[in-house]
Amino acid sequence: MKPDPPPLPPRATWKREARVLTLRLLPWVVVVCVAGALSYLRLLDLRLTPLRNGARLLIEQSVALTTSELSNLSRDALVLGQNPALTAAISADNLPATGTALLTFARASRPYARIAWVDETGRERSRIDNSDGIATLVDPARLRRNAPNSWLKSLADLLPTEARFTPLDYRDGEIRLHAGSPVYDGRGRQRGMVVLTLDLRRLLTQLHALDSAGVQPIQLVGPDGRLVEVGSATPGLPFTDPELWQLMQDQGRGRREGAEGMWQFQDFLPTEPGPGRLASAPWHFIAQVPAETVGLLRSTSAWQSGGASALVLVLAAWATRRRRQIERERELLLADLQINHRALAAAKAEAEASLERLQHLQNELVQAEKLASLGLLVAGVAHELNTPLGSAKVTASTMSRRLDDALRSATADTLTQQQMRTVLDNQRTGLDIVDHSLGRAGQVIRLFKQLAVDRGAVERRVFTLDDLLSDVRRLLAARQIAPDVALHIEPAPGVVLDSYPGPLGQVVENLVGNAQLHAFDTDIHPPPPRSSPAEVRVRSQIDPHSGLLEIAVIDNGRGIDPEVLPRIFDPFFTTRRGRGGTGIGLHLCHHFCTQVLGGRVTVTTSPGQGSRFTVQIPLKAP
Repeated sequence: MKPDPPPLPPRATWKREARVLTLRLLPWVVVVCVAGALSYLRLLDLRLTPLRNGARLLIEQSVALTTSELSNLSRDALVLGQNPALTAAISADNLPATGTALLTFARASRPYARIAWVDETGRERSRIDNSDGIATLVDPARLRRNAPNSWLKSLADLLPTEARFTPLDYRDGEIRLHAGSPVYDGRGRQRGMVVLTLDLRRLLTQLHALDSAGVQPIQLVGPDGRLVEVGSATPGLPFTDPELWQLMQDQGRGRREGAEGMWQFQDFLPTEPGPGRLASAPWHFIAQVPAETVGLLRSTSAWQSGGASALVLVLAAWATRRRRQIERERELLLADLQINHRALAAAKAEAEASLERLQHLQNELVQAEKLASLGLLVAGVAHELNTPLGSAKVTASTMSRRLDDALRSATADTLTQQQMRTVLDNQRTGLDIVDHSLGRAGQVIRLFKQLAVDRGAVERRVFTLDDLLSDVRRLLAARQIAPDVALHIEPAPGVVLDSYPGPLGQVVENLVGNAQLHAFDTDIHPPPPRSSPAEVRVRSQIDPHSGLLEIAVIDNGRGIDPEVLPRIFDPFFTTRRGRGGTGIGLHLCHHFCTQVLGGRVTVTTSPGQGSRFTVQIPLKAP
């Protein structure tokens, strides 16, 4: 047995213990610092999220309010420019009749600040002023001989049936927006334009009245970067904050955060492009959280996360030192059992290595499962695209070879008329196959692209449910998904919706197509015995209690298996993988109903008795 080593001097022992404690505490320091930084970021994000949501909601309310105020301005300019009474008065150069036509329009429309007819030379010929809600005809002596060049030039090239906004007009402590539209006499000659002037002070007052906790009042910025504010003399964002202005120009909508505060911004077009309209340059809404609020949240989060980290470090240091003391006591008590101690240490190291290997293996299994799921999805999508594309490629290659053979025969003067007709028939057949294959591939791609559709990308309008169901009936009849399955769409007279017809039609079409494909699928499940022919019915009614529109798609098919039912609305889940199914149809229905139409979709089913999908949406979409 080896003799015990001589004891170390006290100073050397202290240094060794300090080094051991430092090395053991170092991993704790690293872990606690990383965890503290992550907890600080998470805590700050949790506290900033209500402010971000409040700023976003404030901007959405401002956009809705501004859209409501400005949506009719260009339309009213178009209507006034084509007013028969005004056209007749201008054709006869009858200024009193012109004033009467403008006054009649002013009293029947919104309270515009001014309504004027400016002739082709730029001179005001007749004008209506609105003061305190009272429209009055201006005396001819007070009319302007020349309209302001600042906005007259922007209206000089107006086309027939076109309305346009001018740049914002900052004058006399007011902010005004002008909309002009050309006017013609009875002979079709342009006789200047009508100009409607809207005073934006009321809109700005309403915008400033909007409130969100912790967020400053909304700011409206014009196309030139200048703040739209009564009495504002600031040079505009391009000079005061060029970085934010450039970010707004590049992104249109987004957020910037920093030590000086947080800004949420979104662009806004004051008029919608359409027949007879031109879109002007975008305005921008800005919701700002002041630097003091952000700084307070940062400091509070830093103090809390730092204090928690310091407490954990103190506990870790105490635990490390206590552990080291226990180890030293153990070393003194078990000095004669060093061999067993080494064996125990080796076993501990092996156990830790085994645990590490098990954890690594577990991580690999989880990753393998994820990759397997992703691979199954990608394989299905690749198969759906590869089949039609491969068919198109083979057909195109065959057509090319046959065409080369025909060209060689034609060169050698051995191509008969019958052979030429056969070649052309083959080319037509091949082109039909290529067109069908490419159409199938395009359909698969369109289904995946529909997952990115949001409310801003679809059209909202007023429509009748009967018209929409008629369109769906024609589309389904043209597709002929299951000709042997009868389709009955019951009429819904008198139901009018203010919603999104595109997504709603897609929902009904997908639910009917899903029923035709799956409820009567005989490839995997043999058809059950039935006493009535296969059919799918679409019924519509308005719930008398909730006032919601209910559209039910009912089939008398085989029903949905219990193990499949919980996953039918999951994206990319399908029981027809490799047979044309992509797993997107029902997910799109759920997405459109909940995210766009403001409703929900439910399903009730019974094996062998059929299924019923019920869509419940409000008559007016949110």
